[in-house]
Amino acid sequence: MRWIPNAFTLGNALMGCLALIFLSLMDLESLSYCIGLALLFDLLDGWAARKLGTDGPMGVQLDSLADAITFGVVPGLLWFNAGRTFLPWWFALIALAPTLASIYRLARFNLGMAGGKGFIGMPTPANALFILGVVWGIFLDVWPIPEGSAGFVVFGLITLWSTYTLNCSWPVMSFKDMPKSGPALVSRIVFAVISVSLLIIFKMAAFAFIIPLLLVFSALEEQVFKPTAS
Repeated sequence: MRWIPNAFTLGNALMGCLALIFLSLMDLESLSYCIGLALLFDLLDGWAARKLGTDGPMGVQLDSLADAITFGVVPGLLWFNAGRTFLPWWFALIALAPTLASIYRLARFNLGMAGGKGFIGMPTPANALFILGVVWGIFLDVWPIPEGSAGFVVFGLITLWSTYTLNCSWPVMSFKDMPKSGPALVSRIVFAVISVSLLIIFKMAAFAFIIPLLLVFSALEEQVFKPTAS
């Protein structure tokens, strides 16, 4: 039974590879399905390992390698491809900075520097969803493509935000550790309701709003509400 968690992890890596193929074909919809399936596999591998009692160093290394492809390389190249549609290719190359930051974060995780409950810094899957949401917003014309010098500024700021949050010291809440009750639980319910509402209105582009909101609600929980985890 030890092979089951690793099979889920390899499924994550496979979805990342397929996402790269769909990216080369400019098929954003299929790429998004691959990211969604990869997220599912990423949840299932840890769950299966805990249930079967097979979690260990091999699984940790394999998980980070798979995440480096799906939630590191894919969003970086996706953001680069989006940027070069309205910017010179040499400037759009800064889109690879979040990829490097993701790989660095995953190495820190493997060394046990990821913290205890919750996360320290933005998890790579969440960052991938953020970039995917921004690109979908461009594709769906939710926001116009900035022209002239504004394009350089906007692209640079989004890239900087993505790169910084991956390895910052900002605590980020995890829904694996739900508060038992009180304001922290209410805060998470409000966040979930807002997120669902945004998804209904903006579809995939909603992740461009949801992920920054995750940081805001995480700060509220950490500084204002003192959660009691179950």
